[in-house]
Amino acid sequence: MGLVAQIRDTALAALPADRKTEFEQYLTPESVASQAVSLFTPTPFPVRILDFGAGTGILGAETAIYSPSGSSVTAVELDRQLAALAGQTLDHVGVEHEVLCEDALSVTLDPVFDRVILNPPYKKIAPVSLATESGYVPVSNLYTAFLVCAISALKPGGECVAIIPRSWMNGEYFAAFRTWLFGVCSIDVMAVYGSRQDHFRDSNVLKEIMLLKLSKRAQGSLVMVYDGISPSDDLQTVEHVEASLNDLLVGGSRILRVRRQSSRLAGLPTLAESGLWVSTGKLVWFRNRDILLSEPEEDSLPLYWSDNTAQLEAEHPVSGSRREQWVSNNAYERHVVLPVGSYCLVNRFSSKEQRHRVMPSLLTSTVPFVADNKLNYVHQGTSRNTIPLDTELAAGLTLWLASSLVDDWYRQVSGSTQVNATDLRELPTPSKKTLTRIAQKLPLNAKPSQENIDHVISQILEENS
Repeated sequence: MGLVAQIRDTALAALPADRKTEFEQYLTPESVASQAVSLFTPTPFPVRILDFGAGTGILGAETAIYSPSGSSVTAVELDRQLAALAGQTLDHVGVEHEVLCEDALSVTLDPVFDRVILNPPYKKIAPVSLATESGYVPVSNLYTAFLVCAISALKPGGECVAIIPRSWMNGEYFAAFRTWLFGVCSIDVMAVYGSRQDHFRDSNVLKEIMLLKLSKRAQGSLVMVYDGISPSDDLQTVEHVEASLNDLLVGGSRILRVRRQSSRLAGLPTLAESGLWVSTGKLVWFRNRDILLSEPEEDSLPLYWSDNTAQLEAEHPVSGSRREQWVSNNAYERHVVLPVGSYCLVNRFSSKEQRHRVMPSLLTSTVPFVADNKLNYVHQGTSRNTIPLDTELAAGLTLWLASSLVDDWYRQVSGSTQVNATDLRELPTPSKKTLTRIAQKLPLNAKPSQENIDHVISQILEENS
């Protein structure tokens, strides 16, 4: 155990048992703290360090230990007892310091810091716009709000290292934040952990965690990318790649990937450019309990949940399901009914343990139907007008989305368990004609294996190249 961790644990031991347990959720593993600090550029000159949302002060103290003599630390922490612990940690390290017991999102800080380090809380908040020197930035998650404020406190050329989820890298939810970030900072290093549960105490957070190093300057020529690291890795020697930021960006919403896109996808249009559209199921069940039916009635309509899409072909009804499988025809009044025809359904949520992150299923319905809000559905209309697909096209698209090639693409753009419609629209997708050929070569009723799906798709892509 290192010096900082020993000091921190000694301070924690003096607390009442209930408060000690409460504070443990704020602890950054010492190995992760060391890795984060190792990303700062070495300098012979003293630096001003900001530990933003300091908790027990381990990140600020670790940064100070590896900084030149004469450096100083400012720690910002709202909780009084945590702030006191941060002060004790910094006292024992022997660095000049100041602890501000204030709210990190409202404290006034001049942009004078050379280094900022933080492990902010991860929690959705009501959307708010934060004022910065380059304009207002809309945020709806605490960690992005913390990051905006932390970057605002950097001096020009200063560096920031953050321990955050990688969910900001994709999805419409963070699009405005990405635009702002790319405009004011250089993305220098992205290091994504292979597992959260093995190394972080809060195992309920289902997002992949990363170290992100930024510099307050124009974008550098290359981004250093580590994928699947563990806290025991030495980032100075572990395998990584270097790529230009443009090589890692995808689509108009500027999704940021962890790797360059596979050459087999080069030149393919996006799903949206292929004339397809992804919408989200219209039924929010808890707002429509009164129309859910366990047994069919006259004029009732089938209802599809994620349970109905466990295979490549959707099943209805699902025997023994705890979910109601029908809705009354009052569903028409709720504007949740989708027209007769063929669609590709995709679960909006997956677990990291699933073999594939994208789980598609072909639905060919001869009657109008309803899809739960936790399903995406692909059609060839618009956000306001649903137009079903030709059945062979829907089958080919289902097979394409079930391929290992697509699964690898999606894992590189998304580190969360949610499969966003926005991200799917940016997915490289063959033409409708090619998707139909895939369906003709791989009939879904023959239940093709994963090996067969990947082989046939690879063959067809090669023929088209």
